[in-house]
Amino acid sequence: MRGTTRMHDPSEAAHDRVRRRLMNAAFVVMLLATLAQFHSGNPQECTWLGAALLIVAGVPLGLAAKVFELRFKMAAAERQAVLRELSARRKMELLSYGLLACIVFAQQSRSILWPLWGAWLYDFITYYHDRPERIRHLYAVTKIMDELRQFPAPWAWTLPALAWEMFRMTRAH
Repeated sequence: MRGTTRMHDPSEAAHDRVRRRLMNAAFVVMLLATLAQFHSGNPQECTWLGAALLIVAGVPLGLAAKVFELRFKMAAAERQAVLRELSARRKMELLSYGLLACIVFAQQSRSILWPLWGAWLYDFITYYHDRPERIRHLYAVTKIMDELRQFPAPWAWTLPALAWEMFRMTRAH
């Protein structure tokens, strides 16, 4: 007994293939850029601790990839209606994250690759974690909205990188 089977949906399969190709292309581009940055060997670049903190600060950026993905799964009016359902508090938390992230990333603009790694890792892990279930567009929309609602304190992810940069700046003076 195999249970019930479902009808193959070519649009979902095509979207899945495109999504995986874009994730792989982003990985290759970021890997090449990281290797080029290591090859340049600039001593004023980020330390390993600073890089790790920037990766952590970039993790909530992965939510932006998920929100962008909604464009391909829903009509514009539906997407706007669903995003309006987010609580005012959650919208303020995401806005706070955006502002803090801009400050942190501007302070360490030469190390902008590290937050991109954080966003890519979050997107990659959540995509492949849920991939066996992510066959229907409706399920994916529900999962993305749950992630937006339940992501723990997005603004707090930037604080360690901000504190580290402030420590480095005061130590340098």
